[in-house]
Amino acid sequence: MKKVLLCTKNKGKVIEFKEILDDFNLDIELVSLFDLNDEDDVEEDGESFKENAFIKANYYFNKYHLPVISDDSGLCIDSLNGRPGINSARYSGLGPKGNIEKVLEELNGKTNRDAFFICDLCFIDLDGVVYHFEGRVDGKIDYSPTGEGGFGYDPIFLVNINGKYQSMACIGEEEKNKLSHRYHAIYNFAKWYKKNS
Repeated sequence: MKKVLLCTKNKGKVIEFKEILDDFNLDIELVSLFDLNDEDDVEEDGESFKENAFIKANYYFNKYHLPVISDDSGLCIDSLNGRPGINSARYSGLGPKGNIEKVLEELNGKTNRDAFFICDLCFIDLDGVVYHFEGRVDGKIDYSPTGEGGFGYDPIFLVNINGKYQSMACIGEEEKNKLSHRYHAIYNFAKWYKKNS
């Protein structure tokens, strides 16, 4: 088994990656920053999801000399010129609820509610070769939050499921994971890795 370092301190993300990669029976032993007791805080100051994913991946690749996976993702809204974008997590400075309130306020009076979640996954192999894989889910922004599940912008992000729009916070965790932008990015990586390893 080849060790690959997943550059995250998010336990949910580790589980999600492992579950998807296990489906492909890849020759990978996923190691997280928890396993290495790594407390470093890497400043992701790039100007795109791709840059931020690379900044983190490159930092840990140079530190541990292992193949690494890193990702960056966020919400992009058409009529807000792509905002909140790379600032999705800290858009209002007031946490998830404040972020939702700020987005809804900025969309007040706008008829175009089209939006998408996007994830860029960066993989650096043992030779230092960099690869990027993208996942995206399209939807619309609701006029008010609905649902108790999910996190972040899920309560206002509507996805079309069998011709009916529902908020990401209203659908089951398993179904949501199969729809998510991160799922698609991991899936694209796993498909490529299986073919090329």
